[in-house]
Amino acid sequence: MYRFQAAGETEYKLRANFVMTKHLELNHFVGLAGPIEKSWCTAAKLPQRGLEMNVKSLKVLLVEDNPVDAEFLQEELAQNNSHFKIYHVDTLGQAVKALPGREFDVMLLDLGLPDSRGIDTFLRAHSAAPNVPIVVLSGLDDEFLGIEAVGQGAQDYLVKGKTDSSILSRSLNHAVQRQQLLTDRRQAEKALRRSEERFRAVFEAALDCIYIKDRSLRYTHVNPAMERLFEVPTSRFIGRTDEEILGVEVSSYSKEVETRVLQGEFIEDEHTRRIAGVPLTFIEVRVPIRDSANNIIGLAGIARDVTERSKRDFRVSEQQEDYPSPIMQKTLARIRVAADREATILLLGESGSGKDYLARYVHEHSRRVNGPFFAINCAAVAPELAESELFGHERGAFTGAHGRKRGLLELAEGGTLLLNEIGELSLPLQAKLLTFLDTRQFTRVGGEKNISVNARLIAATNRDLEAEVEEGRFRRDLFYRLNVISVVVPALRERKEDIPSIVREIAAQLRHELQLSAEPHIDSSVMASLVSYNWPGNVRELRNVLERALMLSNSTVIETSHLGMDNSARRDWSINVTFPEDRSLNDVTREVKSSLVNEALRRSRGSRQGAARLLGISRYSLKHYMNSLDLGWGDD
Repeated sequence: MYRFQAAGETEYKLRANFVMTKHLELNHFVGLAGPIEKSWCTAAKLPQRGLEMNVKSLKVLLVEDNPVDAEFLQEELAQNNSHFKIYHVDTLGQAVKALPGREFDVMLLDLGLPDSRGIDTFLRAHSAAPNVPIVVLSGLDDEFLGIEAVGQGAQDYLVKGKTDSSILSRSLNHAVQRQQLLTDRRQAEKALRRSEERFRAVFEAALDCIYIKDRSLRYTHVNPAMERLFEVPTSRFIGRTDEEILGVEVSSYSKEVETRVLQGEFIEDEHTRRIAGVPLTFIEVRVPIRDSANNIIGLAGIARDVTERSKRDFRVSEQQEDYPSPIMQKTLARIRVAADREATILLLGESGSGKDYLARYVHEHSRRVNGPFFAINCAAVAPELAESELFGHERGAFTGAHGRKRGLLELAEGGTLLLNEIGELSLPLQAKLLTFLDTRQFTRVGGEKNISVNARLIAATNRDLEAEVEEGRFRRDLFYRLNVISVVVPALRERKEDIPSIVREIAAQLRHELQLSAEPHIDSSVMASLVSYNWPGNVRELRNVLERALMLSNSTVIETSHLGMDNSARRDWSINVTFPEDRSLNDVTREVKSSLVNEALRRSRGSRQGAARLLGISRYSLKHYMNSLDLGWGDD
């Protein structure tokens, strides 16, 4: 065997073919980029991981029957600072026997052996050790044999007499490196297949609706839960938008949210949509999908049907529209006008007068009725926690912040947030709230990323905010920003005609909350006592009185003794009447008459005959007054 210091042209062509073949293969599996040069050095452009193997010694199985050639190869490899550990056998049969129990890094295989010759030698060796990279040796300078060997899976083809120590060493090293890359790639593909199988199992079996859309907001994937919910086959989803499936009106909100997701936002919201004519409430999460270059190519969404849970939230019937008092009718008319607009609303009025109740009324009569409604009492939250409650916080933002928390503003996405008792907010928090109202963006406590939210704010307070501004306790610019539409909620003593309607609504609530078998019964004497009372605590106090009465009664029948209101002994009585600014004389007169009749009925414990006697009129006149004043209580 001759030692050859420089490769000839034939070997150059063989190496070029080998390098081209192996690089195309690696490009297919691991995506190596860049032009392929026709030189052996191109193989050195392999990922850095493979080069780390040069640090350890490689175990080489040398299969060579010619003792001279075998000795020469071992000497050549020995020049690499004992980098290679050689195990030498003479035949293919001995090689096959040597493979089990030994972990060889590479096989150096002569194609001309006593028990096998030609390309069949490689095929048999490769079949016996499919995971061991093989570099073939041949005494024939045969280009076609080299191409065939490489095509069948050999890592390299070397010609005896034209292979020096550097070529031999590099060939073995790179053979191991390429084999390791392919092994890693196969393991990664196997792990990916397992991951895809798990994802497919979850995707197919999930009870939640899961879908994927492209940048045009057209469905590309939907799971069976989507098919069952909409009663639409997958084929009708794929390639279509929500507008084409559900209509423009139903899908308008989803389109606005998903457009923001395609700009990089992560959005979780609660909303209601009509499907087959039935209103269903969902909690839905939408996230952008990015490619390997970090470009957004679509979005993925998961929607959970929480309709049954939302049904547990008791909703009062819309009897509030029938309130007989003129002042409340006027208030509701203004509220309905405000509800139809997207402007911020400021509710003013005494504590307990029903500001939170009217805030929900605004929400349920607005275009955001399908979104969530949240409320926070700023006076009931510790100042140091108010910012976290409103805007949320990131993990580690402060002691005890063990995870990320979404604030009420973020939770109200697509809906309404009531800030009750807003006058209690600290000045720094007022500034942050003002920034949100101006930009519709905020940052969580301890966060750096701006979060966009499409939520409507309703503010409420029992304070005189203008006086607070003059005293420096409330920001003037925030007051102007909140006071776009202001509504004054009347106190209960200013609308006593509404008390019977309010009592019926509260009784319906209490029946639901206390799980009573029947609607609470309130007789005329009890109603008279309720109407005659001045109610300094407004509707909140009225509710507390009724709830206490139900608990004391041990039944659904409320009597005067259960109310705990010592009005029976009081004979003095008065009514305050303000000069009519926007009311007629008839309205004021009606209010006075109603108050007098109610007081007479209270003092006579609901007896019509007794009330008529106190008022100095006949029983039939009293009946006429009660009918005209909508005081329809039962007979004695």
